[in-house]
Amino acid sequence: MARTAACVNLYISDNATMQDALQCNPPAGATLNFAGNTFEMAVKASRDDVTPLVTFTSGAGQIVIISATNPAVIGFNVPDTTIQTDLPAAEYDYDLVMLDTSTPAIRTILFQGKLFVRHGVTET
Repeated sequence: MARTAACVNLYISDNATMQDALQCNPPAGATLNFAGNTFEMAVKASRDDVTPLVTFTSGAGQIVIISATNPAVIGFNVPDTTIQTDLPAAEYDYDLVMLDTSTPAIRTILFQGKLFVRHGVTET
């Protein structure tokens, strides 16, 4: 099944844990299963940059599977300290990739768009 990445802009604050969730709904009659796959999300100041400013991964527990099958849902668990250290308040580009480790390995972009980091109002 051919897949097209959804364009989703994310808005987060630098004073709270990033806990957004993203839901994937396959076309009617199709199935989607996240079980056994890993995920990574690279964040860059510009798509043309060579190196990401930060990469969130499922291996580090920053991306978690909330529901593995239809609808498949993944969530984030990125501490505010990581946001403050790696992403000053600004606008960034990101994409979220599912890594299927079958043979041959398949990399599928699920989501892409802008990540907006804003200063939070409540200080710790």
